[in-house]
Amino acid sequence: MRSILSSLPDGPVARMGWVGACLGLVITLGLAIVVVQDRSARIEAARRQSEAIALGVDRLLRYEVRNLERALRGMGLEADGYAREYPAAGVWDLTGAIRGVISRHAELQDIDLYDPGGRLLHGGPGSAARSLGFDPATDSSDGLVVGTLQQGGRTRPVIPLALRTNAGNWLVAWLRTSELQQMLAGLDLGRHGSAAILDRRGLLLARHNDQGQHLGRSVPMPVQVLPGSTTTIEFKSPLDGEERFTSLTSTSTYPFIVAAGLSKRETLAPWWNYVASAVAVLLLYWLGMFYLLGRMAATEASRRATLDELRRHAEWLAKAQDASHTGVWAMGQGEEEVRVSAQAAAVFGLERVAGMVPLAAVFGRMHEADRPCVEAEFQRAWEEARPFQAEYRIVLADGRQRWISAQSALALDPEQKPQMTGTIVDITERRSQQEQLERAESQFRHLFEFNPLPFWVFDTETLRFLAVNATAIRRYGYSREEFLGMTILQVRPDADADAVRLSVGERSEPRDSSPVWTHVTRDGKQIHVRIHSSSIRFDDRPARLVLAEDVSESVAHEIDLAWRAAHDEHTGLFKLRTLLERLDHPTVRSGPDPYTVMYVQLRDLELVSPTLGMRTSDEIVFEIARRLFAGCDGFGPVAHVPGDSFVVSVLDAGQCDELLASVSAVLSEPVESESGSHRVEAWIGVATRQHPGQRAEDVVAHAALASRQARAENASSTRYADSMGEQAAARLAMIGRLRRALVDGEFELFFQPIKCLRSGVITGAEALLRWRTGQGHVAPSSFIPLSEESGLIVPIGEWVVDKAAEAHGALVQAGLGEVAIAVNVSAVQFLSGSVAQVMRDAHLRHGLPPHVDRDLRNASICSAVIALGHGLGLSIVAEGVETAEELAWLEQAGVDYVQGFFIGRPVPLDEFIRNFGRAGR
Repeated sequence: MRSILSSLPDGPVARMGWVGACLGLVITLGLAIVVVQDRSARIEAARRQSEAIALGVDRLLRYEVRNLERALRGMGLEADGYAREYPAAGVWDLTGAIRGVISRHAELQDIDLYDPGGRLLHGGPGSAARSLGFDPATDSSDGLVVGTLQQGGRTRPVIPLALRTNAGNWLVAWLRTSELQQMLAGLDLGRHGSAAILDRRGLLLARHNDQGQHLGRSVPMPVQVLPGSTTTIEFKSPLDGEERFTSLTSTSTYPFIVAAGLSKRETLAPWWNYVASAVAVLLLYWLGMFYLLGRMAATEASRRATLDELRRHAEWLAKAQDASHTGVWAMGQGEEEVRVSAQAAAVFGLERVAGMVPLAAVFGRMHEADRPCVEAEFQRAWEEARPFQAEYRIVLADGRQRWISAQSALALDPEQKPQMTGTIVDITERRSQQEQLERAESQFRHLFEFNPLPFWVFDTETLRFLAVNATAIRRYGYSREEFLGMTILQVRPDADADAVRLSVGERSEPRDSSPVWTHVTRDGKQIHVRIHSSSIRFDDRPARLVLAEDVSESVAHEIDLAWRAAHDEHTGLFKLRTLLERLDHPTVRSGPDPYTVMYVQLRDLELVSPTLGMRTSDEIVFEIARRLFAGCDGFGPVAHVPGDSFVVSVLDAGQCDELLASVSAVLSEPVESESGSHRVEAWIGVATRQHPGQRAEDVVAHAALASRQARAENASSTRYADSMGEQAAARLAMIGRLRRALVDGEFELFFQPIKCLRSGVITGAEALLRWRTGQGHVAPSSFIPLSEESGLIVPIGEWVVDKAAEAHGALVQAGLGEVAIAVNVSAVQFLSGSVAQVMRDAHLRHGLPPHVDRDLRNASICSAVIALGHGLGLSIVAEGVETAEELAWLEQAGVDYVQGFFIGRPVPLDEFIRNFGRAGR
């Protein structure tokens, strides 16, 4: 309101507006007070009415219950007499008394008699099923006791009213709730008012106009209602959600609560109509007042609009002059003073005030070098009656210089006298920018011309060179004139023409070329460059500024690194990883045609280096690699596996035989080296991709398994079968079991006796390795050869020697120290170089006799061996004697000692000792 009135024009309109506003506020305040008081009065009346209704119902309820209590007390003597003689009725007519009371009180459904313990002594039909709602045996009340509402009566819901007699028996009258409902009928509660009777626990016993819908429902009490008190509150009913002014009373001596409430909505409905009328009156007043003020203000606003428009134009002109550093001046012919605007005075460095300024002061501000020319031009403009125009410098009081542009023309003033008027503009910033632009252009030309990298500008439409720097002329060999007569396509290979046009058409900025381009110099030399360019305007046409960075050396280095990453440096063939990537390429891996891989493992190459030297070995590998590449590269990629193996492939499996023939032809020719001619053989494993999507690594692994199988079978080539993979898996599993067996102590030694044929005495025993698992013993033939192949025979052999030495100690303790123990030693153990140290360690600890291993082949060989042994002064031990015929022949041949199943089977040490003791010598 205050902001609206303050916006009114000063004068009568404003004064009338304030008077009308004050009057309106008084009227508004008066109506508000009346409305608030009316609301309070209506609420108070509703509270009083609800309280009166509640008290009235409570009083009526008290009278009704008190009459019933008196009737029950009148039956007390008859009931006690009946109870004393129960079950014999005697002279007590309790039934007649009950009928008399019920006839006088139709609100009672029945009256029952209970003894002090709560046992039913007299009752009507269904009395035994009723619940009293209290414990007669423990309740000590002398007055009337109200039980819990019973909704399972014969007719309607009832409330038990119990009274203790003088003898302690209980008379229980069953009060129909319909009687309570009748007490609530006809109350002046309005359409949405409500009245109810509840017990102390909040259980609903009767409700106005309820029709028994909520009978027996527990209603939470909003406040605690003490006996003999009345409370009035504003309460929202949980039964129907209606908000009411509710009075709660319990003034009677009985445990009942009466609630009566008038609807708040219904109570305040007339008040809202009154409020609407008051608001309508206020709106009418205020609208009328504002309409009158608006009409009065319109006239005043129209008057001031012209003044505001003039003021705005003046302000706009002043702001425009300030923004453009422009001032206005004027002077008459022959006058010595100049009329200037405030902006013009500020431009000249004078006080920022509009007014008259001496002409001498204006010219006195000019730079000494510019003043004569300006004065002469100003004089000629007056004399020739033509416009005046000049740019000059002025010197401010602090010594700073400022550039001024002055323009004016002759005109006639209101008195028709000649007058020169015009503007002056501060162009210091423009002149500074112009100088900076000239310096920047000069610097750019120096950066362009003398840059150590080739620079040029070309037309993006015609692709012709527009400018080149000296470095480009020097690097590419063309003269400047030749460059300017060429297009950029002429320094590119012909194959790049389309790519160049496409690159020129791109609109991204800046353009840093990720791919490396090839440029051609005048002498035909190709160089690799990385282009950096940006779009510019050159001679008012679209152009491109280009910097060409020569990256030929880094490109060559990257090519070399890429080659080294993919190829074996010694042979020049692909590395195995590169071959796998080629075969796993989507076009090959997922294609319908299978490919074949051959794993070529050169034979006995590991013996060349220690015998003929590393150089000879390298020459053989290099020559084989050269031949395989020359003869097999047309079939598919060829790779070298470090060591003595190669992998060749054929992308068309139908050419497998042809490739195998080529490999065989390569290997059939001897390799010539400085050490002589060497014939090279190989084991070749062949494997074909089994299904689209199979990894090349798996195919090469299959070929390697086939090569291993060829080596085992001493065949030149073998094709992979699934059984090879299963055998390899089983072999790996067995090697793993052997490792665990050595750690878990599953190995044990059995000892087979050695008997001297001349004396018939057991002179020694051979320690034999046995492997006991949870499933039983494993045959030595199934794990000893695998131990030798895998190298596990070395640690196992060390364990055998150690345990044999320990067994020898046990023999010594048993008195059998002269019995020798023989231990088998594998050739792999000898090659490892550890046998001597192991035997020395065992000898130092226990002392182990030497033993020579012999193999019974045939009679001629055995005879020669026996003769050789005796000739060298050695004792001969024959192993593997299994029949009497063999024993007889060996004894005739002169063998000193024999061993075998015929002499005795291998047994544990303790059993060996027992057997040896029984056998004697």
